[in-house]
This record gives sequence, structure tokens and C-alpha cells, in this order.
Amino acid sequence: MRFLWAFMILTLRRPGVAARSILLRQFPNEAIWTGLFLAVILNALFFGILGLVIPNSKELAMFDMSSESPGLSMMVSAVRSVLFAALLTLGGRWLGGTGRFIPILSLLVWDQLVQLALMSLGIVVLLISPQLGSIVFLVIGLVLLFVLLNFINEAHGFASLWRSFAVVLMASIVMFFAMIFIVGLLGPANLGLLENV
Repeated sequence: MRFLWAFMILTLRRPGVAARSILLRQFPNEAIWTGLFLAVILNALFFGILGLVIPNSKELAMFDMSSESPGLSMMVSAVRSVLFAALLTLGGRWLGGTGRFIPILSLLVWDQLVQLALMSLGIVVLLISPQLGSIVFLVIGLVLLFVLLNFINEAHGFASLWRSFAVVLMASIVMFFAMIFIVGLLGPANLGLLENV
């Protein structure tokens, strides 16, 4: 546990070094897939408990997961992570990168676990002060973006974070339209979304 905490601090302070460390370890594929599903399950549990503690928080509306069909929500979350890793891989290679899918997926798994830890901290602040909590969530978003850019930079061997930003931007745009398609295919009600969104 102490190692995970130390590595999380390293990720926030020097994300490039943390990314290189993860990539050099070359985790087995089974471990990476297990980590992905663990991250999805932990996120589902986190937001399930959070829904009981803060049922109608506007700050958390974007992270809402359906309580009526948690299995479907977890499946969509896993598919979204895999699709995003694939898009980051293809987009990076299109811009001259050398990253591969499984190593990039391993970086995204760790990124999700770090995100969960930071959001837990943000929730504590939100409970104490909603105004300060909103600012903390904004800072968390910027920090996570910086970490992701460094992760992609290391995975593809880029020399500039701007190229990583272009990859993340392209992947995010494609993901946006892909999620619209998935929501239209499965129906917003099945995903816990409003019908008129």
C-alpha cells in the first residue's frame, strides 16, 4: 500500500517518469485486463456509494452511472476505456508515434485509479465546502489532463506534449461521437441518462 501511495505521488509530480516505469515493467496482458476491470468495478462502487451520500449533486452529474442497470454501465465504461486506448494508439501512430495498444491501455488503467483517488479527495472537500469543491474538481481535471499528456508522450516517444495534446484531442472527439452512437443504440434510459438529452 505504501508503494502505491508513493507511486501515485510520483505520477502527480513526475508523470513522465511514472509512465516510463510502467512501460518498462511490461505487465502481462492478463494483469492489465484484470486491472481494467478492477478499475471499472471500483468506479462503479465509488459512484454507487456516492449516490447515497450526495444524491443530487450538480458537480457530479457528469460522472453519473445508472443505478438501475449497473452491469450495463460497467460494460459501457469498460468499452469506453478500451476504445479510448485504441484511438490513442492509432492517433499517435498516425502522428509518427510508436506506442502499442496494450502498453497504452496499462497507462490508462493506472490513470483511472489515480483519478479515483483524486476524486475521493475532491468529494471530501465538496462535502466541506461546495464552492471550494468545484474549484478542486477543476484543478483535478487539469492535473489529470497533464498526467495523460505525459503518459501519451512517453508511450509514443514524442518530443513534445503538443503532439500528445493533438492525439488526445482527436481521440476525445471520436469518443464523443462514438458515445452518442452507443447512447442512441442502447437508449439513454438504459444508461441512466435523461430521455431528452
